Amino acid sequence: MDKPYDTKALMALIIDDIKQETGIDCFVADSVGPQQKYPFFTFDFVDPHINLPFTDNVDFEQFEMAIHFDAHAKSIYTATDLANQLTKLFKTQAFSLLAEQNNFYVIDSDSVESTDNVISIQVEYRAGFELHLRICDSFQDDIQTIDSVDINGTSLSAKNTQEKG
Repeated sequence: MDKPYDTKALMALIIDDIKQETGIDCFVADSVGPQQKYPFFTFDFVDPHINLPFTDNVDFEQFEMAIHFDAHAKSIYTATDLANQLTKLFKTQAFSLLAEQNNFYVIDSDSVESTDNVISIQVEYRAGFELHLRICDSFQDDIQTIDSVDINGTSLSAKNTQEKG
C-alpha cells in the first residue's frame, strides 16, 4: 500500500515560497520553542482533509484542505499589510504554477481579519485568513489483479480478451 498524502511536503513547498517571495519565515502555530523574531507568519490546519461529495474513490482521491495563516507583528498595520500580501501571493500566477506542478490548487481565501490575542495584545498584533486548497492525492491501493483465468484447460488472459474486443 502507498503512503497517504504527504502534508509535510506540501507545507514545505508553501513555506519555502512564502520565504522566497516575502523574506519572512513561516512556522507551525503554537509551536514550542523560543519566541520568533517579528514579523513572522504562522499556519494551522483548520481541516486537513475535507471529503468531497463527488468523489468516493481511494485511488487518486481529490479532497480539500483548509489552512489558517496569521501574520504576527508589533504593529496592527504591519500585521494587516503582511496578511494581505500573503493572500495576494496565493493568487499569483507563479504560485498557481507551483501548485499545479505539485497537484494542488488554490480554491479561495477568506478576507483578512484581526486575530489578535487579547492576552498578548501588548506584545503583538495578528491578522489572518483561511486558505482553501484542493488536493489530488497520488495514493494508489496495491490490489491484486487477475491477469488470466483457466477455463477447461483454455487460458483466458486480459490481454487476449482486449485484443478480440
